[in-house]
Amino acid sequence: MNCKSVQNRLSAYLDRELGGDELLQMRAHLSMCRDCRTEAEGLRSLRALLGGMAAPEPPADFAAKLTANVLRQKVEEPRRAFRASALMFAGVTACSMAITFAVYGMSHHTDTNGPNSRVLEGNMGILTIDDRFSNTAPVISAANFGPR
Repeated sequence: MNCKSVQNRLSAYLDRELGGDELLQMRAHLSMCRDCRTEAEGLRSLRALLGGMAAPEPPADFAAKLTANVLRQKVEEPRRAFRASALMFAGVTACSMAITFAVYGMSHHTDTNGPNSRVLEGNMGILTIDDRFSNTAPVISAANFGPR
């Protein structure tokens, strides 16, 4: 056994969790290696000091506070997750709508004075109506909207 494997298993050795060949190998290594023996003695002393200390008693209302915290987190976390997902959905929707309108506008851009257009003048300004879409709904664009 090498020092690294012995130091990794020191806690199990001191707790008497090792058996058979591994226990014999640990004892043999510790009898020959001063560094590992010192490490084992230090760990044994630390355990003795900590073992003599009394465990602190939790406050009387500890269980009630713990239960209340767990229940509150179960209620609050789904709300936060819902808010975050709703905001993300709204953002994605807005971006996709903006991109859709931009692409649609670029792909359906027409000359307002083309052969399929007619110009109407009124009190509000000049409107151009594209007759190519007359089967669906009239497409009206404001060529010169506002006072003249």
